Amino acid sequence: MTDSAPENAEAAFENPTAGPAPKESAFFRWWGNIELSLAAFFLLTMFVGVLWQVLGRYVHELNWPGAGEIARYSLTGITFILIGYLIGKNGQITVAVIDNIAKGRAQVIVKAVAALLLAVICALLTWEAWAMFQSGFSRTTTVLQVPLAYVFALPLVGLVSGTVRAVIKIFHAKYDEADSLTLEEAEA
Repeated sequence: MTDSAPENAEAAFENPTAGPAPKESAFFRWWGNIELSLAAFFLLTMFVGVLWQVLGRYVHELNWPGAGEIARYSLTGITFILIGYLIGKNGQITVAVIDNIAKGRAQVIVKAVAALLLAVICALLTWEAWAMFQSGFSRTTTVLQVPLAYVFALPLVGLVSGTVRAVIKIFHAKYDEADSLTLEEAEA
């Protein structure tokens, strides 16, 4: 029994990953569902806006410039509202080559540094989104005359969520996390 203890300690030093990541908290599962619901709403809204534009080209009575504006801002909504969700679900683009080369402590360090950089970038973008949100009440959209602050709230919320989830990933760097979609699954 004493002979196996040093081997286990050495194995733990070589491969410090602690197995699968802890289960996501109920709050973040709830928040992720809200983000997905908003993204689905924006996708539907974008679809309706684009369809309205197409119909407006053939039926001139239906031509309304606001449909294009709605579609454009819905695409903005989808893009930014899913930042936190994708970071939390490990759905961001990763360089799998580095993950396959780095093993043990090096892999944990690479994952922690990558999460730290992601958190810093999201925090800086959040700062800029906050500045845009504050200045957005003095300007409106072209057709619908909606204050741009409401449009700028979408990147702000998405980037705050991304920052929080990236910080969590720093502390979860020691856990094994599978990519949401691997190359083999994409080719199948």
